[in-house]
Amino acid sequence: MFPIRLIALFGCLLISSPFFSVQAATPTDALDPDANLWRSHYRLIDLHQHIGDSQKHLERAISIMDQVGIGIGVNLSGGTVTTQKESPSIFQRRKASTDKLFPGRFVHYMNLDYSHWDRPDFSDTAVAQIEEGHRLGAAGLKEFKRLGLYLRDGQGKLISIDDPKLDPVWKRCGELSMPVSIHVADPVAFWLPYDQRNERWTELKDHPKWWFGDPQIFPPHRELLAALERVIQKHRQTTFVCVHFANHPEDLDWVEAQLDKHPNMMADLAARIPEIGRKDPTRVRELFIKHQDRILFATDFQVYDRLILGSGGSGTPPSDLDAQSFFAKHWQWLETQDRDFPHMTPIQGDWLISGIGLPSEVLRKIYFDNARQLLASSLPPRRVMAARLRGDFALSGRLDHEAWEATAATHLDQQSSNGSVRVGVETEIKVLWSPRYLYVGFKAPFEKLHVFDPPLIESERIGLWEKDVVEMFIGSELNHANRYKEFQVAPTGERLDLALELPHRDFEWFSGWESAVHVDESTNTWTCEMKIPLSAIADGVHSEAPAVGVRWPVNFYRMDIQGKGFMAWNPTLQGSFHRPERFGWLEFDD
Repeated sequence: MFPIRLIALFGCLLISSPFFSVQAATPTDALDPDANLWRSHYRLIDLHQHIGDSQKHLERAISIMDQVGIGIGVNLSGGTVTTQKESPSIFQRRKASTDKLFPGRFVHYMNLDYSHWDRPDFSDTAVAQIEEGHRLGAAGLKEFKRLGLYLRDGQGKLISIDDPKLDPVWKRCGELSMPVSIHVADPVAFWLPYDQRNERWTELKDHPKWWFGDPQIFPPHRELLAALERVIQKHRQTTFVCVHFANHPEDLDWVEAQLDKHPNMMADLAARIPEIGRKDPTRVRELFIKHQDRILFATDFQVYDRLILGSGGSGTPPSDLDAQSFFAKHWQWLETQDRDFPHMTPIQGDWLISGIGLPSEVLRKIYFDNARQLLASSLPPRRVMAARLRGDFALSGRLDHEAWEATAATHLDQQSSNGSVRVGVETEIKVLWSPRYLYVGFKAPFEKLHVFDPPLIESERIGLWEKDVVEMFIGSELNHANRYKEFQVAPTGERLDLALELPHRDFEWFSGWESAVHVDESTNTWTCEMKIPLSAIADGVHSEAPAVGVRWPVNFYRMDIQGKGFMAWNPTLQGSFHRPERFGWLEFDD
C-alpha cells in the first residue's frame, strides 16, 4: 500500500551521518516539475536493488522508497530456484515474503546455481532452472561479477562469461522474454596498484577482495568486456541490461559504441553516477539523449542488517535520512545543471560531479517508461482506487464535478501488444463509486480524431472499436475470470456495452448505463464520463454494494487510430484485448 500523502522530502534540509556526508538537498522547485509529480504518484522504478527478505529489511526498504517516491523496486538478489528435500527454494521464500507483506512493490530476478557446473548435463539443468524461475514469476536473470573473476571449475579454471555451456541459458532467457542484468568486471581502478595512490583506495582497503590487479590470478579488464560483447553479439534475441552503466562508465565512447552496435543491450545507472558525473556534463547529456530508450534508472540500493547506498565500507552505517539524501542526489544530477557538488557515494572517490539537466520527456523514459516496457510481462498487476462519493451526480462529459478534481488519476499509455509507451497520447483515468453506481472518467489527448460519420446515437454500433474509443472491461467474480462486462464510448457519443463469458459475447445485453462526452478542439483533448449501475456489473451475484477494500478485475483500453495506438492500461501482450488473466484491479476505497 502506498502512503496517501505527497512527497515533501525534496524541499527539506537533510542532515547527514558521519559516514554519509552530504549537503542539503536541492529544493523541490529547482527539480523537474514533472518528475516531482511522478515521485508524488510513486511512478519511478528502481531497476537495481538488493533487499533482504526479513520483515525488518522489507519494512525499512519500503519506508525509504515511500519517502523518496519509488513505486517498484527490482530485487536482483531473488536467489536460486533449486530446492532441497522438498523445501521451498530461496527464490520462492523471498518472493512469497515480499508478496505477502508488500504486494505490488517488488519484482524479483532469479540467480543461477552453478554447483553442478562440472556435470555433463549442466547446460540442460541450467535451462531447467531458467524455466522454473519463469514459472515461479522471476522477472529476469541476474548474473553477478563472479563470471570471469571468482567462479572456477573443478580444475580451478575461471569460468568465462562466454563459456559455451552458458549459451543455452542466454538463449532460453530470450525465448522467455526474461532480460539478463549482467555485471562483469568492475571499476578500472580495481586493476591498478593496491596502495594509497589509487583513487578508489578508501573503498579498496575495506574490500581487498575487490582488487583484481594480480595478472597471475585475474584476467585484464578489457578481456572481460570483450567476452561480454561476444555473448551480446551471439544472442541478439536476448536483452542484456549491462549494469553499472554498461560495466565501463570510465569510457563513454566505448559505452556509446556498444549501444550503437548492439540493439539488444541496455545500460543501468546503478552506483556509477559518481563516475559518470565527473565527466563533461554536455557530453554525458548528449549520450543520454541519444540513447534515451536504452538507459534505466537504477541505484544499487541495498537493505540488509545495514544499509548500503551504492557502495559501503566499515564506517558508521548510513541512516534512513542518508538514504533520502542518496536518492535526492540522483534527482539533482539527472534534473538540474548544478555544477561541482558532492556525489551520493563518497567512499567511491573524492571528487565533485555536475548535473546534466535532462528534458522531461527523456527523464520519464529513464525513470520508468523503459523499465515498464522491459518488464511488461512481469510487473505486478496495476491497481486503481475508486474514491467513494457522498452523493450521485449528473454527467456533463467535461469531468468538471468537484469529485473528479479531488480524485487521483491513473494513466493509460502503453501499447497493449508489447508494453511500448505512446508519447503524447497518455490518457488519464479516474474512478468514483457510490452505493449504486460506478463512475469512470477518461481524459484523452489527440492529434486527429477518427470516428464514424454519421454517428449512431439512438442505437449501438457493432465494431465501434474500429475507430477512436475508450473502453473498460470489468468483472466482479474472482472465480470466473472469463465473465465480465465491456463498455466503449467514442468521441461522437456513440457507445456500446456487452456481457461476456468467453468465448460467448452477448451484444443484446444492456446495463442501463449513462455516458457523456466533450471534445475540446482548442486543446485537442476529448473527455468521457461513464455512470454504470454496480448491479449490472455484478449481474445479481452481489446483492449489496461492494464493501471498502473489495477488488474487482478491470482493464482499460484506448484506440487512437491516428497514432496507431492499440493501448491498454495493463498490457495484454497479445493482439487481443480479451485476456482477463492480464487484468489489473479496481479497489473500492473510502
